[in-house]
Amino acid sequence: MKDQTERLTHPERSCLQSVARGQLPSPAKPDGNDQESPESHLASARRKLMASTTVEAVARAMKMGLID
Repeated sequence: MKDQTERLTHPERSCLQSVARGQLPSPAKPDGNDQESPESHLASARRKLMASTTVEAVARAMKMGLID
């Protein structure tokens, strides 16, 4: 599992961190810098962490020290 989690992108980690803090992840910036939505980043993070839910993904990321 660690090999895949090493590949979490900054936006994926940021979205997981927002959820861990009880906040909604910020939508993509209108300047077109990030074309993907927070939902797609969370879905990708769930897949990489082999988690069924976002809560499970946050818990796994915290346990692995990927987020605070």
